[in-house]
Amino acid sequence: MGHLQVVIRLDQLYYNAWSILGKYTTGMMHIRIMNASCGPIHKYIDLKRKLYKCNVSIYFIRQCLKQHITPSCANIKIPNTSPAHKYTQRKIPTIRVKDEIRYLHAKKQQLNTQLYHLHISLANTWNNMWPLMHQHIEEKLRRESRTKYKTLDSNIKRLSITQTKTPQVPHMFYPRIINNSNISFTNSEMTLLQKGLKYNIQSKQRNWIQNLTL
Repeated sequence: MGHLQVVIRLDQLYYNAWSILGKYTTGMMHIRIMNASCGPIHKYIDLKRKLYKCNVSIYFIRQCLKQHITPSCANIKIPNTSPAHKYTQRKIPTIRVKDEIRYLHAKKQQLNTQLYHLHISLANTWNNMWPLMHQHIEEKLRRESRTKYKTLDSNIKRLSITQTKTPQVPHMFYPRIINNSNISFTNSEMTLLQKGLKYNIQSKQRNWIQNLTL
């Protein structure tokens, strides 16, 4: 396919708007927008890039909330002036992360609304050429997003390692029963004694008093 130069009329002005460099590679056509004078197209690309960044941020915040990780944007310190300081300090990161998710979803809704109107306008302007241009824009921005997702996954892994506290020495529990007498107990009797002094026998047999006295 040869080099095609297109001249269009927008808002009563002539623009040498763009040129298409088409070549067939494995049955697919690659389109490159050469001229930077296509303002609506570049505005659409910027809005679409912001939408992809917003989706990446939502993914990161949700993973932090799911794995109980505190991102840097939620590191808020309050003065230790009361005994409730520790309780409040534990709640603040979760509240901050949930507020960030609400803000990002509101931003995403605004971007989708702007992209919708701009998409309709560009489709009416470029007619049959717009689907090819839109496909090229989507492929380019998706490649950028995949790189950002990989970076965020490594950041989540690093934060989970640094913020997860694993005990170095396992805690040793003392036995609940220590038999210092010469009386030997059966396994069922030991199981009953291990339930503690506050254990209440729920089911009583008919002759449970005679067995208790024995």
